Amino acid sequence: MEKKDNKTLYIGIAVAAVVVIAIVVAIVVGKGKAPDNNGGNSGNNGNTSQTETGMKASELANVDIEVKYGDYDAMYDLSKAIQNGEMTGKVVKIDGTVSHPGSLYSVVQRNEANTQSIGTQFVIEGETGYPKDKAHVVITGKVVEKEPLYFVIKTLPEFIETKED
Repeated sequence: MEKKDNKTLYIGIAVAAVVVIAIVVAIVVGKGKAPDNNGGNSGNNGNTSQTETGMKASELANVDIEVKYGDYDAMYDLSKAIQNGEMTGKVVKIDGTVSHPGSLYSVVQRNEANTQSIGTQFVIEGETGYPKDKAHVVITGKVVEKEPLYFVIKTLPEFIETKED
């Protein structure tokens, strides 16, 4: 078990580093404008945001990977594969919890001891109303490259189901 905890720590550090790099790149590319939740830039003077690609519901019809609520190990493996670029274009369905520590939203799983969590950022195309922090949700989305070497789950509003606990 010690070995997995070290792997989790290294994955967590790597994911945090990727997020910091992506934010810095977004600020530099956006000429100092903070990225909004839709992947575009606030006040972008009419420019098309990165998520305005016309995603269709039919693209999310066939799920490739499903993670059940509370399955930390499956989420760990999926998050690692996503951040390694191995899941690009795949449709994933995750029954998890929303984590919203700042301007980014992630769907996460916690380990059985409730001492560690792992997740992946998601964006909702064309949406500004995201689920609340710690909400139990089922999200179906497509893994896309948001920035070079920075991957997220992109979805549509109708593919996020909020569950009552």
